Parts: sequence; C-alpha cells; structure tokens
Amino acid sequence: MEFEIISKEHIKPSSPTPHDQKIHKLSLLDQIVPPIYVPLVLYYPNLENKPKNADFISQTTQILKQSLSETLTRFYPLAGRIKDSLSIDCNDEGILFVVAKFETNLSDFLKNPDPETCRAHIPSQLSWAEPGPGSDVAMIQLNYFNCGGIAIGSLFLHKVADGVAIGTFMKSWAANTRNSGEILGPDYSAQSFFPQNEKMQRDSHLFSAMRKYFKFGKTVMRRYVFDKMSISKLRTMLGENLKNRPTRVEIVSAFLWKCFIIASQNSGKNSNHLSLVTHGVNMRRKAETPFPENSFGNFVWLVPASSSLDNQPDLKTLFGKVRNAIGKVDVDFVKRMQGDDGFSGYSKNLEDSWSEFPENADYLAISSWCNFGLYGVDFGWGRPVWITKCDAGSDVEWPFINVLWLMDTRQGDGIEAWLTLDENYFGAFDEIQELRDLASVDPSPLDIDQSVKSNGVDFLMKSNGV
Repeated sequence: MEFEIISKEHIKPSSPTPHDQKIHKLSLLDQIVPPIYVPLVLYYPNLENKPKNADFISQTTQILKQSLSETLTRFYPLAGRIKDSLSIDCNDEGILFVVAKFETNLSDFLKNPDPETCRAHIPSQLSWAEPGPGSDVAMIQLNYFNCGGIAIGSLFLHKVADGVAIGTFMKSWAANTRNSGEILGPDYSAQSFFPQNEKMQRDSHLFSAMRKYFKFGKTVMRRYVFDKMSISKLRTMLGENLKNRPTRVEIVSAFLWKCFIIASQNSGKNSNHLSLVTHGVNMRRKAETPFPENSFGNFVWLVPASSSLDNQPDLKTLFGKVRNAIGKVDVDFVKRMQGDDGFSGYSKNLEDSWSEFPENADYLAISSWCNFGLYGVDFGWGRPVWITKCDAGSDVEWPFINVLWLMDTRQGDGIEAWLTLDENYFGAFDEIQELRDLASVDPSPLDIDQSVKSNGVDFLMKSNGV
C-alpha cells in the first residue's frame, strides 16, 4: 500500500502536569502485565461522500492535535516517558503524532483487509522487545485516504493501560474533539488500592506463567464473525437449565475452544494430553464496591481452564469450565490484593491460579475487548465502521502464537473473533463443519453489519469510494 508520511511531531499537554503528579507509580496490577505495546486502529468513512482536499487534511489535523493536547492534561502519564520498571516520568514531552496519506480509498482496503496492511496504520512496528527508560508511553498515527476516509491508529504501553483504560482515553479525546462536554477524565486510585511492590521478581508476575507454553513459529490468522443469530443458536445448544444467561463472550470462547481442541486432535502435530485456555478478566466490576469504569491502569487477571485432549469435547462442559474459571475472580479475590498487605493476597491468588496451569498443554490465550464501548468513539464523523488490533497474523516468528481476541461487531450484538494459530493447525481447523455453519470467515467489514447503512449513507457504494 503506497503512502506518504506528511509529518511527525510530539503533542504535549496544553498545560503542564502539576509538580506533585510528575511521577506516576505503577500499581501492583500494572507490575504483573507484560511490557509490550497494545495496538488499536479505528476506521471512519467519509460520510459526506465528497472528496477531501489539502485544506481538509490540514484543518482536521490541527483540530485533532489541539483536542489531543487538551485531553493529555488529564491523561498526563501518556505524555510522559518510561522512567524505570515501576514508574513513568510525567515530563510532558508528549505523544508521538504521525500524519500519513494513503493513495487508496478506504472501501478498497475494507473489501479484504489483511493484517500486514493494517500494521501500516499504526505509528511504529510491533515488537516483542521490552522498551527501556526514555521510551514513549503512547503513540498516535492519523491516516487519510483518497476518499476522505480516516483511520486513527495507536500504540499504548500495556503496563500503563489495559483495554478499558485505552477506551476511556479514546472516548475522552473524541468527546473533546466534538466539544460535547461529556469528557470523562481518568481515575488514578489504583495506585492507592493496589500499592506496588518494589521487591517483586519478574518470575513472580502473573503472566510469566504463560512462558512455559511459548514456542516460536509462523502464524496464520482467521477472523470469525458470529452474528446475533449464531450466538442465539449456541445458547440453544447449551440448554435452558443454566443459572444465568450465557454471555456472548462465554459462548464464543467455549465454542472456539472446542474447535481448537478438535484441531489439536486432528492436526497430528500435538503430543500433549491437555488443552489449556486462559481468559483475561476485568476486575473493575468484581470488587465489593466496583471500581469506576474510568479507573486508569490495569485491572486484569488471567484465569486458566483445562480439558483433556483424549476425549471428544462437549460444548456445555467447556462452557462450564470457562464460566467457573471467570467466576473465581470474585469480591474476596479482589479484596485480598488491596491495601498495604496486598502483596501477600496477590501471592495467595497467584499460587491458586498457577496451581491450575498444567506442566504441558496445548495452549490458547483468550482476550476480550467486548463491551468496552469502542464503537462509540465519535470524533464528529460518526462511529467507526471497523476496529482492529492489527497484531494478528505475521511472517515474523513470534514466541506467543495461539491467541484469540474477541471484539464487538459494530451493531453490538455479535462478536468478531480474531484467531491466530500456528500455521500447522488451520488445515484441521478449516475442516470443522460446525464452525463454517455458524460463523462467517474473513468477511469484509463492510458486509459484517448491515446497520452501516442505517444513517442513509451506503458504505458499500463502490462508485463513490467511501
């Protein structure tokens, strides 16, 4: 994809960070998260169906830079630099802001998006390497297309913000751009509820349990889209004798785990006897008094569930395992990690969780960004037509290759599942008839949700190149 970098600069907060907030200490829950950058890209069509000239690009860029500068006065850690493994220097050096122009129409890209092209829309190459002192905390790339469509790509240091916190920032920036008065600033109470532990060793981090399952290899990615009807069919398969209505995330997680087990059994490449999944749980809603949704930082815990590879998997059984694992993160679980003695509670929770990680297993890591409200990020051009993390599928060998990422469909009642696997698995995966019957495979984002036509603008019109 041909494109031109128009500019690169750092956008600083519009007012300086107060002296008593110059050092942002990571919380205990921030400490245990891998030191990697999380990518995110939001795609916006040109609703006016009119070509956009250089003046439009210049004016829009200036508006976004100004609103970003104002937003950073509240989200000041994002404008700082990594000080060390436990803190951010909130020195107001600013967020890297890249502006790029692509010589194509957004609709041409969305007809058949591929991960490699998606990664051209973020401000830096993805890397597994740990960023050192002085590195950026966040980066933005503003992408313009010939048709007037826009994509906003970003990278955020995971140790500073989880998916919910990233969503809070993006919604605040968008609200600031619209002058809506709906700006929701971050809540920094995590550092007091979950004080950091300076003596914690890297091998005591929650996510280090995954390292034993790391293996290098080339990955293949598929996108499976489950619409409202498919999810309803999956609920029916589970029966009616369940205490609580199965959520979309529980259902799709269990079903794709079932497919993963079948592929493991049929691929001929696996010598393990157990299948393991982990699920990221948002703990904001698990506390006795729920933490505010705008709580900044990381509130994620990793819960494991395992099943035998020697038997034919049963959807209801796997669903029960997923639900039970998520349910272990309850009020008492969260409370144990709070306060000055929180590290001892963390150690107890860690011991309990690690005891459920088998020595050898075929591993699938599941992460859900559903219900984060990202399709509500409106800069004044309407809602995004598509959202991606663009970190799936790569010719580069990664040490962590069996990953399932779940995201809302634009309408909000379906799920788009990005599955990245060792290339040896997909031959068996693609033969699963039940999966082909229930999910669309790698559909165009323009075809996923017919509600994209609801505002009178037909995004599928090929003539105008929207």
